[in-house]
Amino acid sequence: MNYIASLDVDMCCPACGGSAGPRLWESGDGTRSAFKCGSCELTFIWPRIEQDFSQVPEESYYGDWEMLDYYGGNFIVNDVIAAEGTKARYSRTDSANRPAVLDIGCGAGQILVHFRAQGWDVQGVDPWTAVTSIARRYFRLPIEQCKLEAANLVPDSKDVVLSIDVLQFIASPAAFLETCRSTLKPDGMLYLTVPNYGSAESVRAGWSWHYFHPYSYLNYFTPATIQALIERAGFYRVSVSTFGGPDGDGFLRVVARRAVHTVLKWENVSGEVDDAVLPPLDRANVDEAALSQVQKFWRENGYLVVPRLIPDELIEPYCALRETVSHDEGWHSPTPYMHEPAIRDLCLFKPLADMLEHLLGEPMGLHLNLTGWVSTERDWHQDDYLNPPFVNGHYVAVWTALDDISEDSGPFEFVPGSHRWPIIRQDLVLKELGFENGDDKSWPWDSERLLTPFFEREIKERGAKVQKFLGKKGDVLIWHARLLHRGSLATRPGAERRSMIAHYSAITRRPDMPHVRQHEDGGYYFFIVERSRAGAKPDGSMLGRVAGQIKKKMGELG
Repeated sequence: MNYIASLDVDMCCPACGGSAGPRLWESGDGTRSAFKCGSCELTFIWPRIEQDFSQVPEESYYGDWEMLDYYGGNFIVNDVIAAEGTKARYSRTDSANRPAVLDIGCGAGQILVHFRAQGWDVQGVDPWTAVTSIARRYFRLPIEQCKLEAANLVPDSKDVVLSIDVLQFIASPAAFLETCRSTLKPDGMLYLTVPNYGSAESVRAGWSWHYFHPYSYLNYFTPATIQALIERAGFYRVSVSTFGGPDGDGFLRVVARRAVHTVLKWENVSGEVDDAVLPPLDRANVDEAALSQVQKFWRENGYLVVPRLIPDELIEPYCALRETVSHDEGWHSPTPYMHEPAIRDLCLFKPLADMLEHLLGEPMGLHLNLTGWVSTERDWHQDDYLNPPFVNGHYVAVWTALDDISEDSGPFEFVPGSHRWPIIRQDLVLKELGFENGDDKSWPWDSERLLTPFFEREIKERGAKVQKFLGKKGDVLIWHARLLHRGSLATRPGAERRSMIAHYSAITRRPDMPHVRQHEDGGYYFFIVERSRAGAKPDGSMLGRVAGQIKKKMGELG
């Protein structure tokens, strides 16, 4: 083999620049050593000498071309399409809408062949002369024969960048990932795989592990070290999963998004709100001695978990109904409760309604259901700024576990205490996005590219804790309108996560939804005329009947 010497001089971690810890391993000839970084714990080889692939004969990695397996490439394409959320196939004549993919270390382009067949614009980079010439000649693929740093790459041009089993060879992984990041469009997707140094097989085999190649593999990643490296390189929504090998964890699969550069500060998006218009427990001056333990916890943390609140006799009828809906996301209507009694029974269960009133200080009305049984994968956001400004936090959401929730299914994540951060105002978010008003219904999703990196930064700078809700059947999570939360990415694609998500507003705070009804002796719901079945008649008289009682209860809470 031929090798190219790295330009590194001082021995330091190639991922974070930290100091190396004690030597873990040394070759018999004394020319190679393995160290673990004392900061990020990456295991790496020193000296940093990359293998020179330019003149390697094709037989070194490819055998009989007629026996070459293309199935693996097709699997990766399907996995990328699923993760990207794009449609499966594009027209070759529709050049304006075709997504673009770059495959770094593409070899002969087996994966790019499949992307091209799906209508994508494709580009490859690989220093290996023998196989790139075959790819250009026989597959007619646009592949540059060069190292990544010499490639002709247009910044901000790719929807997806692939790196399949490449990063372990790279002397400067941070620089490699910076090139990947700068080539992606804002919010574009990085998809890479590497051997898993933390696999059960690696632990059993030690330095005899068959992926320990110190003369070519320079970096040995575990799920934690690869995630830290990717986040440090300017990516967010980093999802690390395992696959392959005798124990199902032989390799790491990483999916991440390029973070949009933001210089946002709190003063750009937050504003002062009169204490008197906030819910009683959100106000600055509250008689703490008069609060229940539940109210004190809510005031401090912005969420509440109530184990086994919803009984099976309400869950089972709803699940039987939900199984008749073929879509993963459930009903397309945001208000299926209007025509499904089983949903009203579940979401307006009296003990739940009483708890919401206890926390918010007045009766709450149901007006939105999310009925998907897979993760929404919505990134970090708060509910308050997505609602009309006059709501002012008189809003709450409830996540009900309809079965035991597994960690690989993309569980709900939240940041305790984040409801006490400065109050974000909708008009200021719209101004930052360049929207004149909120009439364009896409703005909540557009706001994620602006606010998610901002929230990620805040989480890190504040040392805030991200908590997962791994509920058992019947458990309920109630969260504050300004609590930072998201639907995490499933590490088992398509994993079922049976839940009911319901949103409620104080029934006196929504002049845009004036018609209210009560469900038997349970909670209230907004009668949404435009979403209801034809012929139904709204009844707004309930609002007037309870107004006096509500004011009295609010006075009791301060």
